[in-house]
Amino acid sequence: MPSEATSPLTIPKPTSPPAHRRRYKTEIASVSPVSSRPTFEEHSDCFLGVSLENSNFRPIKVRSMAEWISRRFSRCTVLVGDSIHRITLESTRDLRPPESLTEALHLGHEFINSQSQIFDDFRDRTDFTFIKCSEVQTWDAYQSYHRTLWDYFNEDINFRASVEAFGRRYHSKHSNDASEEELERRIQMSSDYFLEEFAIFCCLKERDLPVMLYPGSFSTLSEIAAGEHEGAPKELRDLIVVSLKLQGR
Repeated sequence: MPSEATSPLTIPKPTSPPAHRRRYKTEIASVSPVSSRPTFEEHSDCFLGVSLENSNFRPIKVRSMAEWISRRFSRCTVLVGDSIHRITLESTRDLRPPESLTEALHLGHEFINSQSQIFDDFRDRTDFTFIKCSEVQTWDAYQSYHRTLWDYFNEDINFRASVEAFGRRYHSKHSNDASEEELERRIQMSSDYFLEEFAIFCCLKERDLPVMLYPGSFSTLSEIAAGEHEGAPKELRDLIVVSLKLQGR
């Protein structure tokens, strides 16, 4: 899910460097499971999750993450969240499903076209490749994982509460004008988003991508990686989740 004038007669004092001069340093915020903190860099392959229209994926921040990855991994798959972004567009822009999917696919294509050069700049160290969620969702394995996750969501109260809590926190910040009924509908849509996303992560883990990187937190996913929610697919339980933070400098 996506994250968040001066008077013409007054020259304001700058509070931060201009955008074109500002730089970011990528650091580790957390690793799940904690036991993998000293060893996750021993893996040669990883994937970086990309949330569209999220401020953490502005070019200057993407460059910082690409550089950080290039110093640690031989290969990195950049997972562009195009098709799943349709759910965000439906809940936050009130678009109808066909329109939201078209727009989400367009935004994913635009992200790759506009930012592929950033990753190309580090290809002497790391083999960066792109894959879109819309591609993974055509795989047979995706459908199986998605059904398994939905069954688990419906059967296990703790897993369901964790997934719904993540969506509730998000919409408590972004849906202030929504009625209670509309808020519940949006929370349900967020659950749909996470279950689709988790099924995609299962597919990538199955294809020997053991480390997931993301500039932010995935509370439920981190819980699974840490040993909670034992009924979740093994691919999620075995995934190493590395949460990154971007520090301006």
